[in-house]
Amino acid sequence: MKLFPRGQSTEEDIYKRLTFDPENNTIMEELAQVRRDIEDAYTNFQNASDPDMIDCYIYEGNAAWKRYRFLLKQIKMTAD
Repeated sequence: MKLFPRGQSTEEDIYKRLTFDPENNTIMEELAQVRRDIEDAYTNFQNASDPDMIDCYIYEGNAAWKRYRFLLKQIKMTAD
């Protein structure tokens, strides 16, 4: 017995949830937010002096960059 049955894989669920809707424009809003997150991580990295915080901002920047690439792929899939 499954507690949380799914008909699709998690990745397919995310793609379905983030499909482009011209009225809501959700992907474009998320893309803009991720770009701000990348810029914030870079700015914080430039101002950090503690090695632990430097590592933290590197991880934040990498995570935001991967999210950005994911959203770009999603946009490309909806355009085809």
